[in-house]
Amino acid sequence: MPQKHYVQSGMLHITTNTQNGVPWCTWKGIPEILMNNLGATRNLYNGKIYAFCILPSHMHILLNPGEKGVSAFMQSFKSNSSKDVRSMLPPTQQRRRVAATLNDIHWQKGFYDEIIDDNRQRDNAYDYIVYNPIRHSLVQNINHWPWSSIHFPYMLDTMEI
Repeated sequence: MPQKHYVQSGMLHITTNTQNGVPWCTWKGIPEILMNNLGATRNLYNGKIYAFCILPSHMHILLNPGEKGVSAFMQSFKSNSSKDVRSMLPPTQQRRRVAATLNDIHWQKGFYDEIIDDNRQRDNAYDYIVYNPIRHSLVQNINHWPWSSIHFPYMLDTMEI
């Protein structure tokens, strides 16, 4: 049964996971593709990005999805990022050797959303996103996690409620 996202706009905390928890999001070259697609999707849908964090098997985004809503925003982001990740893989002849790897590069269907109603909830969601690599024991200091929006302020919009 498809997920229903009754609230399509406003500030949202999104979590999207890889299929079966396969940790492909931080493979070499992939975080850059995800960030490029996130920025392109924001521009395409006139959305806003306030924070993000790319982890091995999932991604958190604090956003306002813009005019067409969160379902269209996420469908576009996931579809285009998957296509771009696959295009960076070796030519067809070499793909046979990495077929298992190719089959693992998928997003889980749907995503989880949290509606942000006030400044306190916004601040909590922001902290959750920024400090998630520490929660997963990937680093002890957030400044050491390379795929957090704290290192890419030029990609972010000004937060407001």
